[in-house]
Amino acid sequence: MITGGHVEQQAARLDARGSALPEQTLSPEAVALFGRLAKGEQPGPGDAEALGQLRSWGLAGEAGGAEGHEHVVALPPTPAAWTVAKAALAHLHEQIRLLTELPGQVERMNVLFAQSRHRAGSGSEFLADRDEINERIGSILAQAQYELLGAHPHGPRTREQMELGVPRDTAALERGVNYRTLYRDAVRDDVVTCEWASVMAPRGVHFRTLADPFERVVIVDEKVAVISNYVIPDAPQSAAWIITDRAMVAFCKHAFEQEWRRAQPWHGQRRERARATVGGRLSEIQKALLRCLSEGESQDGAAKRLQVSKRTVQRELDQVRALWALPQATVAQLTFRWATSPERETVLGTPINAALNTVV
Repeated sequence: MITGGHVEQQAARLDARGSALPEQTLSPEAVALFGRLAKGEQPGPGDAEALGQLRSWGLAGEAGGAEGHEHVVALPPTPAAWTVAKAALAHLHEQIRLLTELPGQVERMNVLFAQSRHRAGSGSEFLADRDEINERIGSILAQAQYELLGAHPHGPRTREQMELGVPRDTAALERGVNYRTLYRDAVRDDVVTCEWASVMAPRGVHFRTLADPFERVVIVDEKVAVISNYVIPDAPQSAAWIITDRAMVAFCKHAFEQEWRRAQPWHGQRRERARATVGGRLSEIQKALLRCLSEGESQDGAAKRLQVSKRTVQRELDQVRALWALPQATVAQLTFRWATSPERETVLGTPINAALNTVV
């Protein structure tokens, strides 16, 4: 009778976490020994290593012999192979699970590590939790005494943001706070943002829009700036930094002022979409589009960068062709014409490198 204790024990070890998987494929010596065992022969003194391989694969066991003596026999290869394959698959599944969970675990640990190193007193504080960010920013804005600057390039305001912002921002204006907000040019087409600006502009908020891309930042009283995270890898997209270092806050404000000077005043009036150019000159969105294309962006890339639709890009290019009397011009030809146009020099500047995910 063949004893199965060794085989069952081996399978149990394999099924646990795959830790007892065979460490190597069968050697030629092990295969040769298996053939001899299958013929009824017994292993010799020099077969210890080969026999160990066969046993690790479940290909050799013991059978009872005469007078209670046991001898080694070959076991069926197919069941043994399936046992190893099953254990190997379980081991592989466990490794895949560990690899799948690893990025999330590392991200959480990065956040905890960053929070432990960047606290008050260092001039910057990292915040990852969205609710905590909103609470801190709300507290900072409520303490504004004389100036509040905000640059918000990522899309129009929502109705909820407008309803929350009107009383808060009105209270700041009543305290005498100078309030300036910079948006992307595309908000001139958005009903809610136009309504928001129409309500707040008469109360004292100064709005401007810029067709070119820029980053986001909020600056309060030249003392605190809130910017996006460009330091901690794999942090949540909503992560932010609270900056209190005076030199860095001053730099953020200087960058904001550069963008502000380039932007166009706006009082909430909605743009007439059928209007193309004014006085035979390129519009701001057309200039920004041509700048993107001249910097090597594709039309799709320019649309994404300017946060407009592909249809808008095509419409603006058609209007440029009409303005320049080049109805059949390719994009490359328009780009070359732009490179030699005097209008190219009229709006130059450097985007600010600061960011914030909460809209003021």
